[in-house]
Amino acid sequence: MPPVLLRPEAELRKASEQSPLLGEVRGYVAGSDSGDPLIPRWAEVSGLVRVVDGKHVPVEENATLVDDALRLWERLYSTIGEAEPLPFGLVASITLTLYRSGPVAVPVELLFEAIELGQAPDGSTRYATSVALDLLERLGALEKRTADPAGLALIAEIAGKPDPSPYVLSLTPIAVWAINRALREAGMDAPVIGEAAEESLGELSPRLAKSAPGIIDAELKAWVRHRSPSGAAAEASAFLHSARLPVERLFALIALGETGEIGLETAAAVRAEGGLVGAAAAMWLSERGAVDRETITRDEVVLGMADHYAAMHALGAFVHQLADMDDRFDVVDLLTSSGHPDRLELLDVVGTDHPDRKMAKKARTASFKLRSSGVRGPGQRGDA
Repeated sequence: MPPVLLRPEAELRKASEQSPLLGEVRGYVAGSDSGDPLIPRWAEVSGLVRVVDGKHVPVEENATLVDDALRLWERLYSTIGEAEPLPFGLVASITLTLYRSGPVAVPVELLFEAIELGQAPDGSTRYATSVALDLLERLGALEKRTADPAGLALIAEIAGKPDPSPYVLSLTPIAVWAINRALREAGMDAPVIGEAAEESLGELSPRLAKSAPGIIDAELKAWVRHRSPSGAAAEASAFLHSARLPVERLFALIALGETGEIGLETAAAVRAEGGLVGAAAAMWLSERGAVDRETITRDEVVLGMADHYAAMHALGAFVHQLADMDDRFDVVDLLTSSGHPDRLELLDVVGTDHPDRKMAKKARTASFKLRSSGVRGPGQRGDA
């Protein structure tokens, strides 16, 4: 499971109080009539009422639950599949799929396909999924938005449908909290952002490398907050010097950026040392306007940018950057002349995925020439 950010309890309690369904259930338990047959069923399976002489009466031992909005919300969430009979495990499949996606919204159309994966085509499964989604949204566990035109076109392409559902879904903070609690109670590894703040950057980095950008940023903020600015800067600097991978250098620089002025001073000292680490620090300082760009040398630019691209490649973002590059920017010349240890791997990506065919062909040619001259990729003998 990816690490998740849990909101403060006060914010979660406010969200639970704002759930319209919560108010309906409370009103029913207090004696109000409900025109919706779902509400009595949900109140009963949640243990809030029981049948006496053919009528629902409040369960006294659960009276405090009715008054505690957050606990009541969690109870209602945990009993969705009983209040409205649904296929076993359907709600868990939906919510865990969304939980694993982190802050990235999931198109409804692709969620349907994920739930139906491995099953024979059956309209009843899609209907049940729609019912479950409606209940989750009604409770306040889901946020539903409409995809923009570009997003909708991408959904149609991936799903292979000309008119897919235009909606995308993500969990609300209170749902993330409830699922995290349930996973932990079940003994599963369900990390929370900030829990690893005591770890070293070296221990934290492998997990960060598998995380979404928002999680990376939040984890490193929490890591820095756990230390004094000077202590965090010193640790980040030491890791920056010892880092073997471009993505590790990126994490160290992001951490330095969270320490304020002392981080900029530390990065400037690293730049003065030169080499690959110095070039990475130089470009990072330049991007933040902490140094005059005219003072950045060509060697720092090509090596520092190549290291940044290598880090983005490790995070799965380099391909997307290629599509956004200015047509006049020659990424092949930059990578070829950089001398970066990962330049062959990056040239292979450009050769395969660059939208400009000429640039892609140029990258393949450059990669072939470097290999023919004896240059090898990381982990191979003959690195240049």
